[in-house]
Amino acid sequence: MIINYENILKYYFKNHFPKIHEWRENRKREKYKKRITQAIDNYNSIYKAEGQYPLFQTIEIETINRCNSTCSFCPVNKNADTREFKIMDQQLFISILQQLKDLNYSGSIGLYSNNEPFLDERIVDLARLAKEQLPNNHLYLYTNGTLLTLKKFLAIIQHLDRMYIDNYNDKLKLSTPVKTIHKYCKDNKLYLDKVRIRLRKLNDVLSTRGGQAPNRKQEKIEPLTYGCYLPFRQMVIRPDGKVSLCCNDALGTMTLGDLTKETIGNVWYGETHRVIQEKITKGRYDIDLCRGCDSML
Repeated sequence: MIINYENILKYYFKNHFPKIHEWRENRKREKYKKRITQAIDNYNSIYKAEGQYPLFQTIEIETINRCNSTCSFCPVNKNADTREFKIMDQQLFISILQQLKDLNYSGSIGLYSNNEPFLDERIVDLARLAKEQLPNNHLYLYTNGTLLTLKKFLAIIQHLDRMYIDNYNDKLKLSTPVKTIHKYCKDNKLYLDKVRIRLRKLNDVLSTRGGQAPNRKQEKIEPLTYGCYLPFRQMVIRPDGKVSLCCNDALGTMTLGDLTKETIGNVWYGETHRVIQEKITKGRYDIDLCRGCDSML
């Protein structure tokens, strides 16, 4: 198991060496622009050759649309969430797994999105079902770790290929539940490669999340002028079966389709999504959500 200390360095340079921090951020943006430009060129080449863009490489399945954290940068933190409560019907979840199987899907499967997955009391059983149906896919989830117990951890980790724990603490200290998991993994080397812990602050300023981040709404937004590859590589399914534009659309303001009425294939290769993909190759200005987005995912 590795604790990611990158954020400690980021905060240190940001506070003590702001010019170095700004230089690093500019370098990151330059590298991202180059990577995205090349990726979009590749996607366009595939479209010209095959008449359609390729299937997504990662899928996020949000089985419950709630979080128990108060992160100031998140539009769906427990104090700001305006979404109607939804929990995914298990038959819909099973249908999604079967459709992925029928599509010969070989990418990764995340049992989370803009939520805390352990608020869904079925999450261990859902992870078991996913691994049974799609044993060769990379199965993972992100959690803030606050609801973890050793019992829950041991129950679910056998079904996951990776668990990412975003430990939110403004002093960058491990929470008590995460400390327990960290110690157990250190003492039981079997789990070292299956857990990653990232130290993060509750009160941080990150991307605009499609212009929806609560702590960025008063700022003048300067979105990136070039495109994004999330609409080409990621599918995000909300608990009611509706498909979001991407993971930055935490509030579900843009819907590409409804899996209670359509298949995954029909939504992904459908006209609504194709138009979005074509627009994003030219930049972010012609799509409402993307116009206010500076995310570099």
